[in-house]
Formats: sequence, C-alpha cells, structure tokens
Amino acid sequence: MPAAPEALPVGDVRPAAANAPGAENPWLLIQFLLLGLAALLLLGLFERSDLDRDLARLFFDPAQGSFPGRRSWFLEAVMHLGAKEVGSLLVAAAMVLCWQGWTGKLAWLPRPNALLAAIGMLAIPLATTTLKLLTSRYCPWDTVDFGGHMPYLHLFQPAPAGLKAGQCFPAGHASTGYLWIVWAVALRPAGRRPARWALLGALLAGSLLGAARMAQGAHFLSHTLWTLWLAWALSLALALLVRADLRLGSGVQEVPAFSPSERSSQARRML
Repeated sequence: MPAAPEALPVGDVRPAAANAPGAENPWLLIQFLLLGLAALLLLGLFERSDLDRDLARLFFDPAQGSFPGRRSWFLEAVMHLGAKEVGSLLVAAAMVLCWQGWTGKLAWLPRPNALLAAIGMLAIPLATTTLKLLTSRYCPWDTVDFGGHMPYLHLFQPAPAGLKAGQCFPAGHASTGYLWIVWAVALRPAGRRPARWALLGALLAGSLLGAARMAQGAHFLSHTLWTLWLAWALSLALALLVRADLRLGSGVQEVPAFSPSERSSQARRML
C-alpha cells in the first residue's frame, strides 16, 4: 500500500508558494506608491505653510510664556511616563507571541511574519531615536515663538551655525504607538479583520500619544505625522527584507491532515 501523506505542521498550513518572492508584489507596490504620495503631501503641507506653529499656538499661553500642558499631571504622569511603561510591557508580551510564531506554534503568524513583527517593534523606535540625533530640529518649547531661544526650522532648512542642535524630530513618544503598524502587515495571513484592528490600534495609540506631547509643547504636528510615515515605511521595508508572507488570509485555521493510523490512535485516546 502507498504510504499515507505526512501531516502538515500546525504552524505551516499555507503552501510554500505563499512565501515565494513577488507573491504579494501588487500589494507591496500599491503600499510603496501610497508611501511616496504621503511623503509628497507632508512635504507640500508643512514646508510651504506655517501650519505647525499655527497649531502649536492653540496650546501656548502668551501671558505665561509657556505651554500649560507641560505642567499637567495627566499629560506628564499618565500620557507620557505611564504610557511609556505600558508600551514596554505590551511589547514584551508581543515578543512572546513572536517567539511562538517563530517556533511554529501559531498558524496565523508564520515564521517570517513573527520575525517581521519582532524586528519592527524594536527598529521603529530605534530609527526614530537615531533620526532625532541627526535632524537637529527643535521642539516648540525651544523656539523663540514659544518662550525659547532657538529658531523654528522647516525640515530641510539648515540650522544657524553655533547653535546647539535640537533633538525633537521625529516624535519619539508617538513611535511608542505607531510601532504597532508592523503588526498590521505581519497579521495579513490571519485575515483582514486582525490586520485592520492592528492598524486601527496603532493609529489611535500613536495619534493620542503624539497629541498629548503636542499639547505639552514637545512636538509639532509634522513631527508626529512623519513618525507615522517612518513606521509605515520601515514595516514595508522589513516585510520585503524578511520575505514575509503577505497574502491576505481568510482568518480560519485549517485542520492538519492525519494518516489512518494517527486517526485510530486519536480515537483510542478518546475512549
């Protein structure tokens, strides 16, 4: 008699072709095109207008010469320091899921996607911090418009010689929320709904944290939106690098196939 087909591992229910290079090129191509359009929109919006300072003035008190939100207990203790601690705990918990996916225990999180999520959660805040050191942009509270001593600078405007470099672009705190965008990419095999929930959660968390810091005078709106763009770009680039499975799944886990002898063994255990 011919040998019975081997059972499929629970963590590998998709055809090997799903991970082939270019299997999801149309989706990636659309994403990269949208990414480019978003960059042009951000550049056109903030480099040709004074929207950043116009919005910052809404949170600034000229009589006090400062941002009242900077002394707010809720904004500082809860939305800033507390959110950092919660974010670190959530990333640690998510790393456990990544490990389970890496070891093949989660059918909805293929091994390369687990790697994508793990690297992305670390790379996004790390890249944000690195860019803060390289771009030399100032926080609102540093600028002469809002009680400081530094000039307001557009993204590509050179800083005057002899001034201490700023470290406020992009928005580091917002990256604590936007880093979850990588899960919107990694969870595509799990189905449209999990991927969309991950995207919604990332957008909500990053925007709330970014808005809180804006109210304190720590960042301009452009700082926060460019952080969102960076998280999106890194998630796509890493997905390409690790050859993540980007096919959109149905969200239903397939049942592994068993040979006749394995089915008999399972039946005996139930008796």
